[in-house]
Amino acid sequence: MAAKQEETNAKTHEHDFRYYACVNLWDNGEVTGVIDVWRCTACHVKGIELRAQGLSNLATETGFPVLDAPDSNWVVFVCGAQEQLRYEVLCVHVGDIIEHECVEKTSPIKVSSSYKLEDTKDKFHKIQSIEPYLNETMDLSL
Repeated sequence: MAAKQEETNAKTHEHDFRYYACVNLWDNGEVTGVIDVWRCTACHVKGIELRAQGLSNLATETGFPVLDAPDSNWVVFVCGAQEQLRYEVLCVHVGDIIEHECVEKTSPIKVSSSYKLEDTKDKFHKIQSIEPYLNETMDLSL
């Protein structure tokens, strides 16, 4: 019953976000981006902002349009099928299929129970949870 009450409170209160942590994204020894992680002081849901070179992602709305939940996780999805590494930050659930257009035709890109890429033979893609990298550096290289 307490979990149900917490869930109800999380949906009905006005979030009070505070800066929580960052994840520095590296590729071949160079900083390629930073994930800023914000967390609600009341319910602890997290929202993120990605700052990356050449990325102009100023939101038209205030706040965070996507928040994590107890059954989801923020991950970095990396595609190395082209000359330049591409990546994006996603909020995913175990079993989700990541929609991705790619020059490499691989099996479906499915999220495993450890929030990694389910197909371990896929050498062109990678999924990494941001949780172990809070206030640390994540290497994007495959």
